[in-house]
Amino acid sequence: MEQKQIWVVKESGEKEPFDRQKARGALRRTGMSGKESDTALARLEERLHDGITTKKIYAILYEIIEGMKPQVSHKFNLKRALFDIGPEGYEFEDFIGKLLVTQGYGVELRQIMTGMCVSHEIDVLAQKMGHSYSIECKFHNQYGTRCRIQTALYVYARFLDLREGSRKGLCKKVTKPWLITNTKFSEDVIRYAECMDFPLLGWRYPLQDGLETLIDRTRCYPVTVIPMSRDIIGRLLARKIVTIADIPENAQRLSDLSGIPLLKAREVVERAEYAR
Repeated sequence: MEQKQIWVVKESGEKEPFDRQKARGALRRTGMSGKESDTALARLEERLHDGITTKKIYAILYEIIEGMKPQVSHKFNLKRALFDIGPEGYEFEDFIGKLLVTQGYGVELRQIMTGMCVSHEIDVLAQKMGHSYSIECKFHNQYGTRCRIQTALYVYARFLDLREGSRKGLCKKVTKPWLITNTKFSEDVIRYAECMDFPLLGWRYPLQDGLETLIDRTRCYPVTVIPMSRDIIGRLLARKIVTIADIPENAQRLSDLSGIPLLKAREVVERAEYAR
């Protein structure tokens, strides 16, 4: 008997058919086996209905994974965790800085640099193998938002001003711009960056080496992959506890540093062990 088609409402308000293979792929990417993924998918399908939102599907799947295999839930939670690291962009800049350090870059955050015409605040200045990158970290806190062409144009124009400024001895040498976001890029951004030969890093871009792949490979996960209240997240981020690696292994130490209750600190330390 043919299954009834279920229509899902995306974050943008658009509707699309429920894609079973897409959901299965998301489960498999967490490290769940094929059998485990099929079991989780069957449990999800029992709760689907026409008009269900992608947000609700995500919440149901997360609940299922938590019940079946909590040690991989941080991988499934990564996309949402990169939104929860806000609501402002400073914490995302701190996170990207730490992620780049794991890749061997020298990193300086929020540097004021004098171009030929005006001064610029650079989110991240990164150096590696003779290159120096002026990085714009474009943080979005709304789902479904793509990084648009205006940002790419601004990033490249700023680089040109800094390059001329460095030639006149006004600032450090900058060899390339770099645009990094927690979401996807519009097609215009990708075409422009390829044409002007500067790197992009975002969700699923580059195709085989996107932000999520780099985070999984380095295990440099944001603290927000752990389920916590907004208050506790805020306390951790305020004390520059931005990645799982920043979380002390001793719960009392974490409680003393952040001011969160010891019982909750123990839960956070325990969950952090899955992602280390």
